[in-house]
Amino acid sequence: MWLLLAAAAGVLLANLVAGQPGYLLLAWGDWRIEIRSLLVALLLAALLFGALHWLLGSATRARQALWRRRLRRLLRRREQSETDLAAGVLALLEGHYPQAQKLLQRSRRATVAPALHALALAHLAQLRADPISREREFAAARAAAPHAHLAIAHLQARAQLDAGDATAAASTLKAMAGHDSPRLLELEARLARDRRDWQTLQDLLPRLRRVGIIDSAQAASQEAEIACARLADSEVPDLLWPQLSRRLRRDGEVRLAYAQALRRAGRHEAAQELLGELLREDWRAPALDAFGRYAGDDPQRQLSVAEHWLAAHPDDPALLLALGRLARRVRLWAKAQAYFDSSLLLAPTAQSHLEVAQLLEEIGQPEAAAGHYRAGLRLALLPTASTVDGAAAPILALTAGAPAANDRGNLLPHEA
Repeated sequence: MWLLLAAAAGVLLANLVAGQPGYLLLAWGDWRIEIRSLLVALLLAALLFGALHWLLGSATRARQALWRRRLRRLLRRREQSETDLAAGVLALLEGHYPQAQKLLQRSRRATVAPALHALALAHLAQLRADPISREREFAAARAAAPHAHLAIAHLQARAQLDAGDATAAASTLKAMAGHDSPRLLELEARLARDRRDWQTLQDLLPRLRRVGIIDSAQAASQEAEIACARLADSEVPDLLWPQLSRRLRRDGEVRLAYAQALRRAGRHEAAQELLGELLREDWRAPALDAFGRYAGDDPQRQLSVAEHWLAAHPDDPALLLALGRLARRVRLWAKAQAYFDSSLLLAPTAQSHLEVAQLLEEIGQPEAAAGHYRAGLRLALLPTASTVDGAAAPILALTAGAPAANDRGNLLPHEA
């Protein structure tokens, strides 16, 4: 641009000189040189053009040299920043938190990825239990990379949940409403489960299935688990039960949860009737366990009902354990002891030993009861153990005392 202006000025000067005839006389000794004014003007224009060209070239070269020095300095700073970032992350992983803090803070001044530094510092603050610094760094990461707001929100909400701050996590996830991020949906489900917000978790299941986190079978299983949890938390299960789908009301686990909810509400007879129906349709140990824990007003009737099942399931340890509990409720000590012993012979468990120990204490045999307490504790700590104090004697030998005299004849049908 400057060269064009200089050329234009030279042409203008030449035109002005051309309109004024004359010459330039140069004398040196006997020499005389006459130069026409037009040629002088052209020479002056050429000199001016050359001077401007040299000045502009020098300025350009100086500017390029300065830019190269700045670029080299910037590259060195970025290389040092990358080195410090790698060393800071390594120190963070090794647990050298003060050193990691120093290196990460120093490297972020020349970084090309400020969001990564902010996230690393947020993780460091999380490890050092510094929620204020953690939230500040997450805000810095979000400002540095607004296009990555979903990924940053996931990391922030997970850190808040891990720190036990469910309220802050809920606020972070709520700000991302309308998203379709699988990772955020997983966190929302985790938060709802932790807060026992079963309705929200139920509403999340279709979205979790749509993004591929769970399949249809897992969705059905989780729906049943949610129904069981809602029944466990309900004080009025009769109101909740009709709200469940027909498929859930036919599910065995849900029906068992409903029966247990009825029992907690004091409706023992209704719970026992439901458990009986469930066992006739789907024989399972958890339902037997619940049936044997009857606390209503007619344990004798429940004992008779359960004894009718003994013919079809004579070797079921769960049924024998339930029968022993019901017989104990009726105060048929010998029958209860016989049922408990038979259950122990088939499948010794810590719970069976506890039941026998409590029965023996009630009938005045504390030494035998202590042996069963020891056996139950051993099984609870070492489930594969089947002996007491290293002895290889049969489990039944622990009940060395005689049954109560008032019902000594009440034995199992095959022992009579």
